[in-house]
Amino acid sequence: MLVFGIDIPLVEIIFALAIILVILMIEAIVIIAMMAAQLQKTKKIDELTLKLSDTILAIKKAEIEELDRLKKK
Repeated sequence: MLVFGIDIPLVEIIFALAIILVILMIEAIVIIAMMAAQLQKTKKIDELTLKLSDTILAIKKAEIEELDRLKKK
């Protein structure tokens, strides 16, 4: 097979493409693993944010009840 005017055997071209394909597959696996780890962190942050909002809501409710109790006196 002629590539840029040089005769290269087809087996070597297929071998080079196979090596490139393996490298790309490894990169894809690494990226997917990193995305999965990030997804876990995002879920944890979501849970903590929900917990924080519930806590703030409970504090506000307690403050309102305390103010109502103080106004009644």
